[in-house]
Amino acid sequence: MKTTLDQIVVEARELFRERGYAGASMQDLAERVGLKKASLYTRFPSKEALVEPVLALTLEETFADLDDDANDWLGSYEAVLKRIAAALTDRARCVGLHLAYGVQADAPDALSAVRKYFAALRDGLAAILKHPLSTKRATTVATDALVRLEGATLWTVIANDPQPMQRALKALIAEARALNASP
Repeated sequence: MKTTLDQIVVEARELFRERGYAGASMQDLAERVGLKKASLYTRFPSKEALVEPVLALTLEETFADLDDDANDWLGSYEAVLKRIAAALTDRARCVGLHLAYGVQADAPDALSAVRKYFAALRDGLAAILKHPLSTKRATTVATDALVRLEGATLWTVIANDPQPMQRALKALIAEARALNASP
């Protein structure tokens, strides 16, 4: 069976989640996808080259199939928050945050990809929130939502307790509903 680029990216994401950037190797990835290491290098010239497509896939999944209807901004916002929380709880790791802590200055393209990922995640949430809020306020609320969810991930990993994630998600949705109820 032929290994596709998509399969490589999916497996790279899991490897980064499990071992971080420094702990993941191209040899490990090649073994996971059933390729020789040299063959993997013909598709991706370095481990650093995998970071951007891994994060792009994660963003795509997070914002897939949202209703563009401005009247249902709340439904779209809730859907995205739930997807983020589910991914963080199910895997007990955020691939973006794992990469943010693991990528060093000697991998500038990977660092840039991580920064762009979090900015795009924030901006995607803010775009949804612009329906009831000003641009500046929407960006602040989106940033704070991500910080709360990522913080809950830390507790999920350290204490093996997903309850803080569920409380954070519930509070964020309640706050958004309150915005929706405001005149």
